[in-house]
Amino acid sequence: MQRSYLDYCTVYWWEDSRVTLTETFERLDEERLNQRARILKVMGDPNRQKILEMLKKGEQCQCEIIPEINQSQPTVSRHLGLMEEAGILVSRKEGTKVFYAASHDGVFEVIDWVDKIVVRSEGF
Repeated sequence: MQRSYLDYCTVYWWEDSRVTLTETFERLDEERLNQRARILKVMGDPNRQKILEMLKKGEQCQCEIIPEINQSQPTVSRHLGLMEEAGILVSRKEGTKVFYAASHDGVFEVIDWVDKIVVRSEGF
């Protein structure tokens, strides 16, 4: 059975539903494109990538993240704040400590997809 190129084009939405490429063009509006670009931009910073790698293990206190990132507390707080504002992270306070976690497993799925692209493009 022959398949067209469009048979392989699917998009994974944050809501975990799959839609075909043709549905994607109909459903995307300017606001969604801007939000997507903002999330990808926030996730693209190497220091934020380190933070996300740490959070793959589960919820982490900011006090545990700071030494691993090797940056000042205000800088790490800024990174965490930007990711929380973008909807990538959630936080909870326990006394004086603030704990962070990914807002959804889809965050790590995006990272995994990017890793696949990197491996493919580098020929590993």
